[in-house]
Amino acid sequence: MSAFSVSSLLNNDRPRSNRPAVLDISNLLCEEDVCPSLSSPESTPSSSGSSSPLTGYPLPPIWTLKSDDRMQASSPPPIKAKRRRANAKQLEVLNRVFDRTVFPSTQLRAELGRQLGMSPRTVQIWFQNRRQAIRTRERQRLLRIVRDESS
Repeated sequence: MSAFSVSSLLNNDRPRSNRPAVLDISNLLCEEDVCPSLSSPESTPSSSGSSSPLTGYPLPPIWTLKSDDRMQASSPPPIKAKRRRANAKQLEVLNRVFDRTVFPSTQLRAELGRQLGMSPRTVQIWFQNRRQAIRTRERQRLLRIVRDESS
């Protein structure tokens, strides 16, 4: 299996073979003085319009404990976004990546999501669904073969 980059798939270039064997995710981590600690609630921005310094995606509202220990949001939870199907260009790129690797790395999923305008989680679910569809088709094919042999 040869190494490749998302940009080469988007630009229809040949894959580059000078990609390092080990993924360097240091660019995904932040320094203490650049981004606040995400573990303490007082350092997390309270506005729902802010985004995570690690992913660039919106942060959920801050959850606080009430006196009776129930989790309560400081603002009403956002309305869940309607599901969307991947468009033709997104499917083309996702299928090309799938042809090369059926289990993309976390970094590759993040890069695919960024360049395709999808969240990394959506990319992950697309790959899971695609692998399951292949398993299902293979099971059906084997069942047909067994059924045809027995009759």
